[in-house]
Amino acid sequence: MDVNKVLASAFVSVVVSIDLTDDDDIDPDIATDILEPAAALFRDLSGEGRREVTSLILGCAELEENPERRRAILALPEAIGLLDVD
Repeated sequence: MDVNKVLASAFVSVVVSIDLTDDDDIDPDIATDILEPAAALFRDLSGEGRREVTSLILGCAELEENPERRRAILALPEAIGLLDVD
């Protein structure tokens, strides 16, 4: 597997796991503090870079069999600012 796909898959797995964790198990403010620096890095990419990361994330959604996780993955590009206009 391509290293970019592995990294995207690992990132998606962590983010979706945090997102789907009950608020009693992980404080939402702490989850935001964990994820915001990564989201900021993605927002700093060029438009082409953001499209490439979005494509990798959507590829992860295609492989996900759990419907709840798939929905969370599909929402991820917008949630981390990849779909914002340049």
